[in-house]
Amino acid sequence: MTVTLRVALLGAGQMSRMHTAASRQAGGIDVVGIYDQDFERASARASDLSIPRVYRSWPELLGDATVDCVVILLPHDLHAKFGIEALEAGKHVVSEKPLAHSVADCDRMLATAARVGRKLLPVHNRVYDYAAERMAEIVRSGAIGEVILAQTNGYEGPGTVGVRPWLATKAGGGGVLLAQAVHPAYVLRWILGDVARVGCLFGDLKVVDMTSEDTAIATLKFATGALAEMTATFGIAHGPFDHSIALHGRDGYLTLGMNQTGDRQAHPHVLHAISPKLFGDKALHEVEIKPSESWGTGFRRLWEDYRAALVEDRPTRVTGDDGKKAVEIIVAAYHANATGRVVDLPLTDPSL
Repeated sequence: MTVTLRVALLGAGQMSRMHTAASRQAGGIDVVGIYDQDFERASARASDLSIPRVYRSWPELLGDATVDCVVILLPHDLHAKFGIEALEAGKHVVSEKPLAHSVADCDRMLATAARVGRKLLPVHNRVYDYAAERMAEIVRSGAIGEVILAQTNGYEGPGTVGVRPWLATKAGGGGVLLAQAVHPAYVLRWILGDVARVGCLFGDLKVVDMTSEDTAIATLKFATGALAEMTATFGIAHGPFDHSIALHGRDGYLTLGMNQTGDRQAHPHVLHAISPKLFGDKALHEVEIKPSESWGTGFRRLWEDYRAALVEDRPTRVTGDDGKKAVEIIVAAYHANATGRVVDLPLTDPSL
C-alpha cells in the first residue's frame, strides 16, 4: 500500500501553485494545508487549489500532527528561521532555493536536521529536467571528453522582479546572483563537481530598481581545473529571455537552451551536441530528449524523489549539503566582487 506524504505550504505566492500541482502529479502526496501571514491571500490560494486547511498562525501549522513536511516558499532571508523552527517541531523541510541567505544559516539548518533526525532538502528542480539529466549523462559517458570550459547565461527582464517585489530588496532577494544564478551554480556543480575558486564583477549600469545587483558575471574554477563563466541579469528589456548552458570538452561540445520556436510544453528545452563518439562526425546534432508533460516536469520528478526519501528513507539526487554548496558559491561571488579578489572554497570565514 502506498504511504501518503502530507505536506503543508508556508507561503501563498506564485510557487505555491507550482508545488501543489507538481506534488499531486507525483502521486502519494497530499497538500493538507497552507499558511501565509496574509490570511486572505492564503484563503484565496487554498480555494483556488482545493487545499483543505488554512492555518491562522505559524504555531498552528507546527502543531498540526498530520503534517509530515513543511514546504518553505518565502523570501530568501526567512528560509533559515522558519526551516529551523519546522525541523524543531519534528517536520521534514523542503525549501525553495536558495537553501538560505548565508552559509552560516545553511550550517545551522543542517545541524538542526541532523540533531532532530529529520530531512532538509533544497528545491534544485533543474537537475530533474530531462534536458539537464541527458546533458549530465553525456558528460559522464565521456562522449565529449573532459570538460574544460562551461558558460551559462540567465537572461531575464525587469518583469521577474516586478511580479515578486521582495526580490528587489537586499534581504528578501539578495540580488540576481542569489535569486537566479544559484540555478546554474547547482547544475554545474552537479555535472562537473566541486568548485575551488570564485571571482565576480557586478555591472554598474542598473536597469531594475532594486537594492542589489541586477547584472553580474561570476567565474568559477572547479577542482578538476575546468573553468566556468556565469552571466546573470534581470536587465534584458527586450527578449528573447533565455537560460542556457554550454559545455566545451576536449572531444566535443554540448549546449542546452530554452526552446524558442517549437512545442515548448513537450520540449521546453533543446540540447545540441558535437560528438564524434555519439554521432560519428563533427557536425552539430540535436540530441533527443524525453518529452515533458509541462514546464513543471522537473518539479514533479523532484517531488517523486523527495517523497520516496521522506516516506521510504531513500537517498535523493539532491541533498541538504548540495543546497549549502550552491549558496557557498554565490556567497563567494559576492565576497569576490566586494574585495576585488578571487575567493577560495570552502569558505573559512564563519560570518559569511
